[in-house]
Amino acid sequence: MKAATPIVALMFVLAVGLSCRLAERLTGDPKAGTVSSLWPDVPPLAGATKADLEIPLGARLAIRAMMQGKVNFIAFTTDQSAEEVKSFYSNERMKAAGWTPSEKGCIGDTEDEDNHGAVCLFKRRDGKKDEGLAIVLAQDEKTKKTEIFYARIDLTQPTPSPSR
Repeated sequence: MKAATPIVALMFVLAVGLSCRLAERLTGDPKAGTVSSLWPDVPPLAGATKADLEIPLGARLAIRAMMQGKVNFIAFTTDQSAEEVKSFYSNERMKAAGWTPSEKGCIGDTEDEDNHGAVCLFKRRDGKKDEGLAIVLAQDEKTKKTEIFYARIDLTQPTPSPSR
């Protein structure tokens, strides 16, 4: 029985690896950037550079399933720390740009030495259109750059069609 355990473990790792490649093929391009530039109503971070970053597979699957194609992405990198970027997207700055911050504003683990990241959530209503904005920050441990993912989500509920 002890000899079978490593074989079963190896088969499990192989199956997970193959399923991830299959899922990636089914979900399309893993690179962020469904839009070519940051939206004009989102304050740009000075010195940030547009980047083709890979959104983790699990996040891509969840976002596509939940949002049914109503989400656009763009990604940037910066030499600033995640804490500095988080501070830039303050509630006051985002309110001035027309966004309503979530109750807690930006939340994250930027104070932890090992994990540098945060999530900032905002929403806005423009006429009959409801939109959400998520700004996700993560530090790349290899390059020490902060990765900034912007996701704009159409939250407008479809109007029910009149029943006959």
